[in-house]
Amino acid sequence: MNRIIALAVAAAVAAPALVAPQFAAAQSARSYGDGDVCRAEQRRQANTGTAVGAVAGALLGSAVAAKGVKTEGAVLGGAVGAVAGHQIAKSRVKCVDYPRRLSARSNCRWVQEYYDGRTHSFEVCRGRDGVWRPSGRA
Repeated sequence: MNRIIALAVAAAVAAPALVAPQFAAAQSARSYGDGDVCRAEQRRQANTGTAVGAVAGALLGSAVAAKGVKTEGAVLGGAVGAVAGHQIAKSRVKCVDYPRRLSARSNCRWVQEYYDGRTHSFEVCRGRDGVWRPSGRA
């Protein structure tokens, strides 16, 4: 019974975080008139990390907690996991200035992402339709 309560609490903690990324992505598309696509991606990654961290932390907290305090362990683990997941995921996307070897174009931004154990840099440009796409320059 306690395990069911702990899982219900974990789901209740994680549910808002799972809905937030879609809402945040919709907001970021409208609110970034200056074209800062890198910051929008950083926020999207951070929101996803928050959700994953909350669920993982709640499950781990419930598993590690002593008998009779599984619910409290799940809540505390979910909170700590959400914060940790947010910071870890946010740090995976680095926003940097254009490399000196490339000339900056007014409708383009330079993005750096960390995945597969390496940092990947590329340029994204806004098309006439307003959609950001990789330009092919890396």
